[in-house]
This record gives sequence, C-alpha cells and structure tokens, in this order.
Amino acid sequence: MLTQPQQNKFNQLSDLLRKENQTHNLTRITDPKEIEQRHFTDSLAAVDIINKLAAEIKNPRIIDIGSGAGFPGLALAIAMPNIQLTSVEATGKKINFQKQAAAELELTNVTLINKRAEDIANDPAHREQYDFAVSRAVAGLAILSELCIPFVQPGGYFLAWKGRKADEEIKNATQAIKLLGGQITDQTPYALEEETESSLQIITIRKITPTPKKYPRPYKAIKQKPL
Repeated sequence: MLTQPQQNKFNQLSDLLRKENQTHNLTRITDPKEIEQRHFTDSLAAVDIINKLAAEIKNPRIIDIGSGAGFPGLALAIAMPNIQLTSVEATGKKINFQKQAAAELELTNVTLINKRAEDIANDPAHREQYDFAVSRAVAGLAILSELCIPFVQPGGYFLAWKGRKADEEIKNATQAIKLLGGQITDQTPYALEEETESSLQIITIRKITPTPKKYPRPYKAIKQKPL
C-alpha cells in the first residue's frame, strides 16, 4: 500500500516521463493509464517477493540491469525507500532521464550507472555485491541470467519479469542458470488490470554458488551463443 507522498511521486514521475518522451523517445507507452499499469504496477509486482525474501535485511542492495527509463528500478526505489538501488543502463538519453527524475523526486536511495552490464560485472565494487538483481529487459532468460547473476552474492536472488513464453525460456535457460551458480526457486504469476487472466510472472532464481570468473562474456558472444 502506497502512502500519499509515494503516490504523489508516481504521479510526478508519470508527468515527467510523458513530457521528456516528446523529445527523447524514452518509451512507446505514453497514455497515463498505461504508464500506471505497464510501468508502475508491473514493476511493483516484485515488492512482496522482495519483502519476503529480504525480511531480515535492513537495507537490501538491488541492482537493475538494462533499466531503460527506470523500470523497475525507480518504481521500486519510490515504493521501498529502505532499499539501496543501483540502476544500470547503457543508453545515455535514458540514464539522463533517470538522473533528472531521481533529482526531482528526491530519491536519495538511487545510484545511476551509464555503462553496459558486462563491462562492470567484474568490478569488485559490483561483482557479487547485491542481495537482488532485477530486470524487465526484453531478452531471453539465458541471456539475462548471464548478465545479471554475476552481480548477486551467494544466497541472493535474481528476479526476471517474463510473459507468455516464460516456461519455454526456463527450459532453454536451465543449463545456463546452473553454470552461473543459480537455481530457479519460484515462479510468481500476476496480472495487470486490463488482463482477463494472468499471463505474466516473475521468475525467482537463487544464487547458490559463486559465478565462474569467465562470465559474463562480451555481449556479442552472449547474444550469438547463449549458454
């Protein structure tokens, strides 16, 4: 349940996103109701999962990989002021929007990085330093796992937002997840307001063992030959 100040921040973020999108093409979702559902509500589907898994962690460290215009990261930072969020996005105009939004919304729990995930994954400041990695990026689960799991400390979790092809992606990614030190522990279905049935889910992957140092590979290799 959002407080009124939190709801006000979401309204402010929606206004800012629509305004900046007119010149910077940040998202194809521009209707206020769609922004609320497909960016905000969709992002917040992970809140209960994170709260349950991080019940004993005072200030969970979360990294959002391929965060685009800031989702799910900025939405989680508004709804969960106790988290420490790091948002990683390679596209300059999108990270610049996030910087503007974080400043205007006074989000002091957000760190923004304008780099590719694979370029910082071996940095000791980031590798296996997070309680959670999250991603709504449009990529196959095997690819996302190689980009995200290296950031998670053993015992932590990677949460991936997926749609109708989730089961097929899981089948194709099972070996990759194991190689990277992970194990799928849950699939949580949810539905947005306009949907008549649940076709969406968040896949929870627990980090069991450290990720071998050779991962992640350069993105070209990841994309051409997923694990």
